[in-house]
Amino acid sequence: MVLASLAVELLEATRSHDRPSEVLEDEDFSESLPRRLGLSNVIDTQINRYQGAARAGRRIPMDEFISLLKLVLRRPDSEAILRETGARIAQRHFDKSPRPGIGIVRVLPRAFSFVFVARAARKLLRNITGTDHVDVRGKPLVVRLHQPATAMLEPAGTTCALYGSAFEAISSLYLGKKTKVTHSRCVINGGSICEWTLDA
Repeated sequence: MVLASLAVELLEATRSHDRPSEVLEDEDFSESLPRRLGLSNVIDTQINRYQGAARAGRRIPMDEFISLLKLVLRRPDSEAILRETGARIAQRHFDKSPRPGIGIVRVLPRAFSFVFVARAARKLLRNITGTDHVDVRGKPLVVRLHQPATAMLEPAGTTCALYGSAFEAISSLYLGKKTKVTHSRCVINGGSICEWTLDA
């Protein structure tokens, strides 16, 4: 089971990529707009349904979320959508954190502030992967997901952008500065672990 809010953010990110940024003189909107997944009434209905579930604190089955992912993965801009989704869900998680505590984290020495970043990243990634098989530790800080259920969806490895982006965004938000995350290991290259390393 994963957070219903994750489905909301995935669909919202898809919709934001489907809003036309310019009007082309020869574009026939009667044909082009219906093909824009994020602008369809179906997406609006689904977003409303998931928003209701999110407000109630409910989760959705992983199979249902994977079905949404498969729709997004058919698109050429799927990686960008997944990166935006990761940043959005991290922001939602951060917005629920007590502000005085964040201020303290930002003035602590790095070794201590990373303890709080690791805790926040662990909670966030467990919520969006739907599993407890998430390890966050080390210097530099490293996230390891054990056999993530989505990594092998075609195109293989693309969904890893979601988790890497979420880790990068939550780290940046807690530390109050831009951070960078490197996808240092992936199950598509063999093994059972996807790994991201924080370069803060």
